[in-house]
Amino acid sequence: MAFLRGQQAAAASMTGDRRTALARLRETETALSRADDRRDAVGGYDQAAFHFHEAHVMWWLGDREGSVHALRRSNHARSPQERQGRLHALGVIADRQMQMRHTEAAAQTWTEFLDLHTTLSSTRGDEHLKTLRKGMAGYRRVPGVADLLARAADVAQRKAA
Repeated sequence: MAFLRGQQAAAASMTGDRRTALARLRETETALSRADDRRDAVGGYDQAAFHFHEAHVMWWLGDREGSVHALRRSNHARSPQERQGRLHALGVIADRQMQMRHTEAAAQTWTEFLDLHTTLSSTRGDEHLKTLRKGMAGYRRVPGVADLLARAADVAQRKAA
């Protein structure tokens, strides 16, 4: 139930239906608080997933900073074994920071992303790597961005090999 309500909250926010999005997000939180701790193979939903949905609702409803904070809470709640999810969340955080023109924060998050991406094989990670390279290219003069882009190019080359 929590998963379905979370998906409905995200969908409603994408269509601009603030009232429904926030109501479904509250229902998501209520359902999650009633759930047991089992992580079934299908339908497992936890605090990390809740905060990830929360982040999308906030983003689409215009709370950009709140969205980034919710994504950070998602990664904080995520178990260390969930490296793919952590990688994806870092990519989303960095992309959102770029969209908000928080270039230095984005560069720091992209560095964290690259640290993890070098240890994983991930199609989503590869897509985020493309976003990094394209999105940060215009900011080479910002301190650290040229080095970040050089490192990203190196990672992309090694991933392609």
